[in-house]
Amino acid sequence: MASDVQSSEFEEFCDFLVHIRKQGVQSLSPERSVQEFRDYQDQLRQWRERNATSAEQARRGEATALDDEVVLRHLRERLAKEGIVE
Repeated sequence: MASDVQSSEFEEFCDFLVHIRKQGVQSLSPERSVQEFRDYQDQLRQWRERNATSAEQARRGEATALDDEVVLRHLRERLAKEGIVE
């Protein structure tokens, strides 16, 4: 039985199936499973593209640690603007 699917992509698909089963997804058709996997791949590609600059800066040693207090302050300010308070 010949296949055009690369071994690593098949392994990624199997890992994806295990992951979604652990998340409680039980009844996807084979076609739907493949579509969900393709959607996941697209989301991952988009995330990598959006973060490519940051990843390259980190590889060059130009990244700095996040200041968690600053991040939390910005998050609280944003939530407050949306009317969400603690």
